[in-house]
Amino acid sequence: MGGPADDKPRAPRAGTPLPPRVQTATAQDGNVRMKSERPKPGPKSLIGSTISDRYLIERLLGEGGMGAVYQAEHTLMRKRMAIKVLHPEMTRLPEVVARFEREAMAAAHIDHPHVVTATDFGKLEDGSFFLALEFVEGSSLREVIAQGRLELGRSLHIARQMAGALQRAHTLKIVHRDLKPENVMLVDRDGDPDFVKVLDFGIAKVQMGELGTNDRAGPEQNVLTQAGMVYGTPEYMAPEQALGQPVDARADLYALGIIMYEMLTGHRPFEAESKVALLGMQVTAPVPAMMTKCADCNVPLEVEVLVGRLLAKEATERIGDAREVIEGITTILSQLSNAGRIDAKFLPPPPSGFATNPGLISGISPQPADIAALAASKKLREAAPDPAKQPGVDGLLGGRTFLVALFAGILGIIVMVTAVIYVFRGRENGTTGPDASALVGTGEAGTTTTTDDTPTDERVTEAIAMINRGDYGSGIKRLEELGEAVQGREDVHRALFTAYSATDRTKDAVHEAGLVFKSNPNLDIPSEKKLRVEIRDAALKEGSKDAAAKGAVDEAFNVLETQMGPAGWDDIYDIGYGLSGAQYPKAQDRARRVLARGERSKMSAPLAVTLDLQAAGVSCAAKNHFDRAAKDGDERTLALLKPLTTAHAIKQNGFRKSDALACLHDGQLARTIASVEQNVRAKHK
Repeated sequence: MGGPADDKPRAPRAGTPLPPRVQTATAQDGNVRMKSERPKPGPKSLIGSTISDRYLIERLLGEGGMGAVYQAEHTLMRKRMAIKVLHPEMTRLPEVVARFEREAMAAAHIDHPHVVTATDFGKLEDGSFFLALEFVEGSSLREVIAQGRLELGRSLHIARQMAGALQRAHTLKIVHRDLKPENVMLVDRDGDPDFVKVLDFGIAKVQMGELGTNDRAGPEQNVLTQAGMVYGTPEYMAPEQALGQPVDARADLYALGIIMYEMLTGHRPFEAESKVALLGMQVTAPVPAMMTKCADCNVPLEVEVLVGRLLAKEATERIGDAREVIEGITTILSQLSNAGRIDAKFLPPPPSGFATNPGLISGISPQPADIAALAASKKLREAAPDPAKQPGVDGLLGGRTFLVALFAGILGIIVMVTAVIYVFRGRENGTTGPDASALVGTGEAGTTTTTDDTPTDERVTEAIAMINRGDYGSGIKRLEELGEAVQGREDVHRALFTAYSATDRTKDAVHEAGLVFKSNPNLDIPSEKKLRVEIRDAALKEGSKDAAAKGAVDEAFNVLETQMGPAGWDDIYDIGYGLSGAQYPKAQDRARRVLARGERSKMSAPLAVTLDLQAAGVSCAAKNHFDRAAKDGDERTLALLKPLTTAHAIKQNGFRKSDALACLHDGQLARTIASVEQNVRAKHK
């Protein structure tokens, strides 16, 4: 459980440590806090007693300020259980009781393999409440992370299961609100040592009317916390949650993004001693690139982009559905496995009936054409007679080799026709699908057979499909062979960008990103975050002694200056004066030099006036730009204007003293700042 963000968790009482490697669904109990003094300890022990006539309490597993957790045996079913007992004195606090009931209701209704299940809820003779939970034995994700960052495939495997648990909870309109490594258990189940169990829905947002009750859920049921009160754990709290605003499923997905970042790098993206400062970082600080936390992690770009989407500051810009997260991770796992970057053991099991088709990406629903092709080939196999058993056929036509070849030819034609139909349908819909080429005739190495006579569009489609399923080398080769015939095609340049990024050919990736911008003059460049991140990260390597890195840096600054329009100059400013360049002084210096000689006409109006103010410095010359700043200024402009309000320069003239900067304090500066602040508020509405 979690409590108000400004409270610290209480440690378990002395003398009641958790046994080695044994924890339960609520072993982290005791984190919910009320604005009152800590209650007196509850009963010393229930060990040896039988509660509710069926749970024999065997030992204490953990204890906190709110209650205790015991290992018990169901006396009738001879089954181990975890029994969570609320201290009697806590029953006098209605909110605590309500939270306990809410945890019981949430855990009982979610009913998912990756969620710890509640099976019983009741009240003891002394007035205390108890909750019977599934007993799980293993390690918390917090313990695992404490040993060092996790392997790439393992991290994605764990995250995918967590997303599955969230998807089920969100379907029932249950928001966990305190997802963190302490509330994720890894148990050994069916040969998987990292089988996930999500626990502790004590501060979950639950719409009780949605969970099978006949009563309508009123405000007192849905909102048990005071308006504006912050509950949860600051390190994993979504911006809207940190601000005390209403939250929905997207807050849980933000927490999942933090956990993924932590598993992959060994560090959280935001860390601070002060909880208040930490909450501020969740709300305003940009997510640092993973390489800044772990230089040797080599996290694939597609993974960093996925995590970045989960950590968007605005909930509306975040991935909003756990199903999309599951599908995204599944696709990435398949691509990384095909590229040999992760062990195939981390792949989820393929859908039933499609296990033998290597062209289908595990976990992604097959398209109708895929199903049709497979069904056709299956029926043909079932209907075809065994040529070895056919009587009365002699000579050439009676040979096994001929009949096998004939059968294979018929089967190939059927599959080919179906695949072609699928490809053309995909083109009509604007997509080809990741598996289109997988159904076209393949050679022994699994590559599509094409000739010089094959139309360029078909060859491009096949090559892009290779890249989409992680066969980067083959896809790159096919597209490079086409040369000038595909220059200026946005789909080709995007595919090459993806392949070069995945194979650490940074300079080539940046070059292709520039060609994407060039090929589509109507492209919304500010929204192309994946391309912009690749270019920015390449530029930040300025000063590297590695020749390849230097080439990538030069290419990145060239693209930023010449091919990205105002968005490129904004990114250069961020490298030069923003948080992105703060840890890269050489990249910062280069960016500032580029800005100093840059043409203002190529920049956005807010950036142009910001740079002019910056050039004017703390002087009366700054006043020449106040009117433009009032009209076009943004947050960057404000950062330069506000220090001017306290700027003074005392000038001595005989016995008289005067302020050389009095020109800045005649009221125009205050009006300008007010106008810019209004601009900023309007932009973020």
